[in-house]
Amino acid sequence: MGARIATLRRLPLLTIAIALIPIAMVFAYRSLLAADPEPMRNDQVQYLALARGFLDRGEFTRAVPGEPFVPEPLRYPGYPLFVAVICGTAGCEHVVDAQAALLAIMVVTVVRFARSYVGPRAALAAGAIVAVFPAFSYFAALRLSETLATFLLVASSAAMAALLERPSRVRAVACGALLGALALTRPFFLPLPLLLVAIPLVARYRSRSLAAAAVVALAAYAVVIGPMVAYSISNFGRPFTGSLGVQLWQGYFQGRTQASLDDFEREQVDLAVVAIKREEGLADRRQQAYAFVALDEELRGRAIDLIRHDPLGWVARGALRSAELWGGDPPARDSGTTLPPTARALWYALSLSLLAVGVIGAIRLLRRPSLAAAIPLAIVVFVWLLSFPLWAEGRYSLPAKPFLAIGAVAALGPRRPAAPS
Repeated sequence: MGARIATLRRLPLLTIAIALIPIAMVFAYRSLLAADPEPMRNDQVQYLALARGFLDRGEFTRAVPGEPFVPEPLRYPGYPLFVAVICGTAGCEHVVDAQAALLAIMVVTVVRFARSYVGPRAALAAGAIVAVFPAFSYFAALRLSETLATFLLVASSAAMAALLERPSRVRAVACGALLGALALTRPFFLPLPLLLVAIPLVARYRSRSLAAAAVVALAAYAVVIGPMVAYSISNFGRPFTGSLGVQLWQGYFQGRTQASLDDFEREQVDLAVVAIKREEGLADRRQQAYAFVALDEELRGRAIDLIRHDPLGWVARGALRSAELWGGDPPARDSGTTLPPTARALWYALSLSLLAVGVIGAIRLLRRPSLAAAIPLAIVVFVWLLSFPLWAEGRYSLPAKPFLAIGAVAALGPRRPAAPS
């Protein structure tokens, strides 16, 4: 008993030690990537331009001072606001430092979240997997939204678990606000609050206090995303914009070659190329913003027609898209050209093994008496289902990887349920 108490007392120190690992890895990656990390990822340039819009004009726009206002049809304001805060206080050169700190906090959150469902030692192991998994540190060394989105998904899931365990108004507001911040960072997660309703219904869980708390959480979520919805309606006449149509279009052709297309598919490609060149040929940036929204809508319609044309082939290619989603993007600069095939194959094997073991463990967690134990599996299934029809990149699954780490320790740990901590 005395040895066990001593171990429990050491857990906070071990957690802090583990949380320091990704900070060191982020700094190492920053040194390796040098002053111009991943120039092919122009997302970084766009996010910085939007952050400058907040700082220099107080508006969500890529336009510089002196230019007319140009509405933003593609990006959402969550990550540009984060970058603007860091740039306006510590300086833009410290964005990566802030993301390293987010990773460390996320490791601690993973340990605390997992402790009640897998036990304290296994929770430490889950935190260690997150700490040493190189993709987290690699993308934290870039000015991309993946780190903030992953942090917010873990934080909002922990808040959701706390709400399910013991509903209260304060917890509901915190959960809804975090879910809203996540949606403003990655619009892919806009439907995530439905889990607040879906998990209790699937589990046939009845609680008036939980139902009331869910309503409060959804209201808080609506308040947070409300300004962005108003922005989109006032500028584009619709509540949401983005690149869903582009992603659906690209997803249909992922893994295809020109020679494999039939006549209908080639015709659709030719028509899409004309539309894309028409949008890119516009010199006026404001006109180009509105043209992008129209292009996204057109490509979404054409993608749906293509899926109707060959539904079985599209579903079959979902295996390729899924493999790329969970196993792509090795953590190396321009990995498609700089890494040898053996290294890429090893990364796929590692990532897909984590997926398989993590899903098995997440299913095992359903045996726990706690309703919140269903969250890891629910998050993984959510990301997988919503990503299935879209263009896939490995970084898109990064927010779900901490939940696979929790599932992995549940799969490899003891079969009896862990006592709540």
